[in-house]
Amino acid sequence: MNYLHSPVMVNEVIEYLIDDRTRYFLDCTAGEGGHSAEILKRFPAVTVFALDRDKEILEIARNRLSIFHDRFKAFNSNFINISLKDLNLEKPSIDSALMDLGISFYHYKNSTRGFSFSSSEKLNMTLDEESIDVYEIINNYNKDQLADIFFKYGEERFSRRIAGKIVKQRETKSIETSSELASIIASAVPYKSMSKRIHPATKCFQALRIFANKELENIKTGIPNILSLLKNGGKLGVITFHSLEDRTVKEIFKDLSKSCICPPGAPVCICNKKKEIELLSKALKPSMEEIKKNAASRSAKFRVVEKI
Repeated sequence: MNYLHSPVMVNEVIEYLIDDRTRYFLDCTAGEGGHSAEILKRFPAVTVFALDRDKEILEIARNRLSIFHDRFKAFNSNFINISLKDLNLEKPSIDSALMDLGISFYHYKNSTRGFSFSSSEKLNMTLDEESIDVYEIINNYNKDQLADIFFKYGEERFSRRIAGKIVKQRETKSIETSSELASIIASAVPYKSMSKRIHPATKCFQALRIFANKELENIKTGIPNILSLLKNGGKLGVITFHSLEDRTVKEIFKDLSKSCICPPGAPVCICNKKKEIELLSKALKPSMEEIKKNAASRSAKFRVVEKI
């Protein structure tokens, strides 16, 4: 890696998810293995089960953490699919789990899959075989489909202008690279509306990545699946990096923490819904000290629940 990988909110993760009684920890989005490495170093009795849907980045974590031998067990899997059988567990036995959402700096810096608009790479943005190639989206989806993606997953207010510009451009030639797409997007955004802080292509690239990899859908499916692997009293922490992720997680946790969803005034409960979790904290944010050291952490939020 030609960059320094800094896992976000490590101290908060350890404070809320790990203690001297923890034996099995599930890192649902291992990436380069930053959170797993800190836990393995600080807690010698802990075994980490590490998942990642991206084979390349999981191999980095596997090589990096091989010094911990069989205390680090790596699985090339999306967290929506992992099961007790996969982990070689007979019953829900995981003490705590972490979902660090979004993608790693590795994908921007080293993957060569077109995640970054600051480099010229072949459009792709896939994480595994279930992802949709962004090249196909940009060059084959119609104007309305593109606009919907940019608006729904990127909250881009110029979504229709940008989609129209893309469709017009590809009448001449296919759009091949990330830098080419970024330039087209920037040309569609009115100059007076451009932010001084972020590149005009930021929201559209986020939207394409989220849509191509079904990230929001995976959160909705994945959280209940991971909770099913936790023992009673087990804890799940989720780190989000933008409002769409955080809103989705917050709504799921709110629903799972309710014991009845019958209409107000109903004489008796007929929904039979049971409360599945306790909310352990409001959204925690990185300290100012961490933000100064790692600017990428500034948008992070960390929510923690306990299975009951």
